Amino acid sequence: MKKKRYIKFKKERLILSDVLPFEVPVTFSNRHLYFYLLSCKIKLEGEKICINKNNTSVNQEVVKLLFGINSIKTFSVDGKVDFYEKERVSIPFGYKIVHKENDFRELTIIHPKNQISVMEFYDTYKDLILYYTSVSQFSIRKPHRIAKYTYFKDRLHLEKLAELTDEIIEQNDLEYENLKTFFVYKKYSNIHKFYESYQYHRCEKKFNRLFRFDISKCFESIYTHSISWALLDKEIVKKYLGDMRKTFGNAFDTLMQKLNYNETNGIVIGPEFSRIFAEIILQKVDDNAMRELKKEKLISKKDYEIFRYVDDYFVFYNEDTDKEKIIKAFRLGLRDFKLYLNESKTLHYSKPIITEITIAKQKIKDLLDNSLSYQFEEILIEEKGSKELIKKSKGKIYINSNRLITKFKTIIFESKIDYKDILNYSFAIIERKLRFMIKSYFKIVHEKNTEREFINSLLELFDFVFFLYSVSPRVNTTIKLCRILSLATTTLNLKDKFGIDFKHLVFKKIYDNIIFILHKNKTVKHTQVETLYLLIALGELGNKYWLTEDVLTSYLGIQNDKTGFSCELELNYFTIVVSLFYMKNKTIYKNLREFVLVKAIEKFESVDYDFRRKKTELIFLLFDLLAYSYVDIIPLKRKILVLYKITDTYLQDEIIKARVNWFTTWTDFDFGKELDAKQSQEVY
Repeated sequence: MKKKRYIKFKKERLILSDVLPFEVPVTFSNRHLYFYLLSCKIKLEGEKICINKNNTSVNQEVVKLLFGINSIKTFSVDGKVDFYEKERVSIPFGYKIVHKENDFRELTIIHPKNQISVMEFYDTYKDLILYYTSVSQFSIRKPHRIAKYTYFKDRLHLEKLAELTDEIIEQNDLEYENLKTFFVYKKYSNIHKFYESYQYHRCEKKFNRLFRFDISKCFESIYTHSISWALLDKEIVKKYLGDMRKTFGNAFDTLMQKLNYNETNGIVIGPEFSRIFAEIILQKVDDNAMRELKKEKLISKKDYEIFRYVDDYFVFYNEDTDKEKIIKAFRLGLRDFKLYLNESKTLHYSKPIITEITIAKQKIKDLLDNSLSYQFEEILIEEKGSKELIKKSKGKIYINSNRLITKFKTIIFESKIDYKDILNYSFAIIERKLRFMIKSYFKIVHEKNTEREFINSLLELFDFVFFLYSVSPRVNTTIKLCRILSLATTTLNLKDKFGIDFKHLVFKKIYDNIIFILHKNKTVKHTQVETLYLLIALGELGNKYWLTEDVLTSYLGIQNDKTGFSCELELNYFTIVVSLFYMKNKTIYKNLREFVLVKAIEKFESVDYDFRRKKTELIFLLFDLLAYSYVDIIPLKRKILVLYKITDTYLQDEIIKARVNWFTTWTDFDFGKELDAKQSQEVY
């Protein structure tokens, strides 16, 4: 049964939901930062970072480090200690993920001090955000109200294994597993829900044609000043610039610049608050376009119907002349904000309006439904201790990976789509089917070959799953793959349920496939987050399946010869901390671990003190290394603190002991629960 909890700390919950990209390693989160903000009662008042007066001097020093505060004056007002920090400009941590074949997208994590700036901005302007995101009739993903409750399931983890749950979605008027955004969104929190909606199918019946387009490099192209143009006329803004500095638009503009090193061209990509910034601008584009179309005697929901999900547009219409007027209206409207249609990604459909993806999804659903299920037979058996006959089910299952792969490739070819278009959907079905397979296995009558059939089916299933994944590895599909792996490994680790040899057959299959993927995707500058998930998944298999030092070294892009370790690439924060997390205190990685720690120190030493405070990547790395506890690296921790001008050994020790976890969950990490937490955050 789902239980409802009132959200006590609404403002601070934003730190968990709206300031990080979805595509971060599973070991990384803001959960521990969130609890630290609450425990110290940290907040921003104007240009002052404030903490409760009762906090120790150690906490005050931690706050200085965490928020990059330099030489400051502390004073007591109303029971608070205020750290004055006028300049909050910082350098965000940018990292790249696979976007398209041979193409990457740079995502951004902002500095902790900018994260609390976003938190205070939301708290101050939440009502205006809701107002300015309610302008467009076209938007189908927009803030609707402030979230007040979170829902959770009060049941044991093993009971969850047997659930036939679909997916956790946050949207208006629906209960959901975990609150993951500051606002509740209307109408669709995931684009795939729109494809399956009554609205979409109604328009398919009502109109003869569908035109799809998106905005070229939308987030990279947004000019921060254009937020004011969206709220007020551009010419008025330019004429009365001095009078605009205290407006909502200017406040949002200034915030977006400061958290992106004063950049005005382009906004940070990944966090939810960036989508809200873009949403306000695009709502104005929508409204302007609709007004222009009215002048052309075209009425929304009569002559056409338009839906926009973030920067993807769906235009239903009947007459080609109407379509040309619609395109013209949007071209002109977008140009006012220095944005442009993506001419290379326009798609046209005529009745029957059914997209290639829709066709493929139905075929894939049928394929997986027919191929990944037990065949049941009702039988009568004698109940133990009684001669009474009771009904039970026998079950047979047979999965053929080669047949599945061939049929899946045929669907891709015939539907004229790419693997990336359908893998999320396919993996979601596979996870649900696997849950049902497990549930069925524990319910049926077990005969001589029941366990072997189940294990053989898992082996074949993983051949199929890893084939699909290897074609198009992306972060969201990696997360879904890891959910499938976690479900299987958790089940096989249940005490006294499976033979040890059978269990290790499956574990070896998982291990071999992950090794293949790691070899295929050795660390280069832009492709790390996807496979870092698989490194953590490997660790879940147990000590029989640890990588050799040579394999791990090669994967990390590190060379090892007679002279020792060397690395031409600069290891970024994620690579360093996830590799340290994986290596833990294992003796076989002693030399490699020491080399990675040396490379971490070099990142701090390569920049000056002022840059160290501003650079988000180094703040994350600093605090995670301070909390790192798998092996004793106290001298290294002291060395880093000296670089931040903390030389007193007592103070160093107290800072080191301040928290068990900061951004990386070094202790009490639960892979399954972390993957569950990711499930409700996906936008695409």
